[in-house]
Amino acid sequence: MPLYLTWTRVGLYDTRPGVILPYIAFGLPMAVYLCTEFVRGIPDALVEAAILDGASYFSIFRHIVIPLARPVVTTVAILTFLGKWNEFVFAFMLVKSENLRSLSVGINSFAGSLNFNYGLQFAALVIGIAPIIVSHVFFHKQLISGFAEGALKD
Repeated sequence: MPLYLTWTRVGLYDTRPGVILPYIAFGLPMAVYLCTEFVRGIPDALVEAAILDGASYFSIFRHIVIPLARPVVTTVAILTFLGKWNEFVFAFMLVKSENLRSLSVGINSFAGSLNFNYGLQFAALVIGIAPIIVSHVFFHKQLISGFAEGALKD
């Protein structure tokens, strides 16, 4: 409720930035935590060897950290996508117009106490779950490797 009141006072209610900003604000802590813990786990010997070879901090980041962090970045991207795809409350609470509502809110509009059109409901559910299944098929290996990287420490 405080977010709704703040957004109406600031003028962000029923706007795209009004929905995107809370998604970023609530998704950023987990992403920062996962990436920070992963970077802390990179062996110091790699960084020290690059420094001895004359690499700058930017080139160390670009040539060592970023390629090593690909699994955790993929994991963060997948978890963020799934979390925001399935999110209902912000899209329902912060958006009034139908053209800005998310798919989960649209699927909810097919279900009602007096609405019994199961064909439309199931078609909407299939459309809603298809990207999740496709992303799982393509990114399952990266997701598992990202989880495994964070679970195994020396």
